[in-house]
Amino acid sequence: MDNRPLHAVIWLPSTFYSAVAATLVEMFELVNTIRGAPAISFEFVARQADATTTPGISFHTRRKPSQRMDLLILLAMPGMQIPELVAALEEESRHAAPLIASAQRDGAIIAAHCGAGYFLADAGLLDRKRATISWWLKTDAQRRFPKVRWDASRVLIGDGRIYTCGGGFSGLELGKAILRDLGFAREERLVRKLLVLPPSRQIQTPYEFPLADLPPTQEAFRDRLEALSRKQLGALDLAFLGAQLGLSPRTLARRFSDELHTTPGRWIQDRRLEAAKALLESTKLGIAEICYQVGYRDTASFSRLFNRVIGLPPGEYRRQSQ
Repeated sequence: MDNRPLHAVIWLPSTFYSAVAATLVEMFELVNTIRGAPAISFEFVARQADATTTPGISFHTRRKPSQRMDLLILLAMPGMQIPELVAALEEESRHAAPLIASAQRDGAIIAAHCGAGYFLADAGLLDRKRATISWWLKTDAQRRFPKVRWDASRVLIGDGRIYTCGGGFSGLELGKAILRDLGFAREERLVRKLLVLPPSRQIQTPYEFPLADLPPTQEAFRDRLEALSRKQLGALDLAFLGAQLGLSPRTLARRFSDELHTTPGRWIQDRRLEAAKALLESTKLGIAEICYQVGYRDTASFSRLFNRVIGLPPGEYRRQSQ
């Protein structure tokens, strides 16, 4: 008889709600504590070695599960600017597909949180099944996946061994339902009390509001790029931007071309040189230190580039700008 703990895998996309990921594993750990023995093991899986949320909270991850899955929970990236969010979901779906196929082979329960319902719909797992999704994605989901019986008024829907839930903290409802259905009803009741979880919610509809009420540039592509360049200029490269935005190199290049009329490499270079100019004008830092701060590692190469693009060597630029 197989007495091993049930094994849960949580897929972390390029950006995600850290509170949902952390609360799910806290619930699993509490089940183990209440039972006094390991009942549920868990791990995070992602396409990058360590998944990091937009505010900078990191989760240690594996590239693939370490053992057979009994439960797969797919988290999705936050966002309410529909075209940009849908593009990110489409890109992430491609990376999640092999893990979903592996979970099917393992006979695992598969659950999609928030917009991750796109991943299951893409894989055909929701065809002719009832499913829900974040309320702000319902119109696009109905158009893209007409074979799915969408009911986005619901917070949570379970259809056989497939679960879908709505936005944000509907992940709490998902965690509670899964624990009950896995045979941990007693433990789930105690987990709710220990974590002081809110009463169960059934309907998303009261949370809806017109998306037009949001600022139109809340998550615009240009704004997200500028925020990344301000906070992590030294880390800027194609791999970093792709991971932070959830885009493949090919999609990233297309977005730069379509929306900014430039290439990722040229945009990164421009941001670094603008930062270098500002440091030359406003600080007494040496050329080598400025070179390193803006993301270059070779002072001579940096000086040649600066001279070629700006028209003056860094030292002469500083003399003329002060």
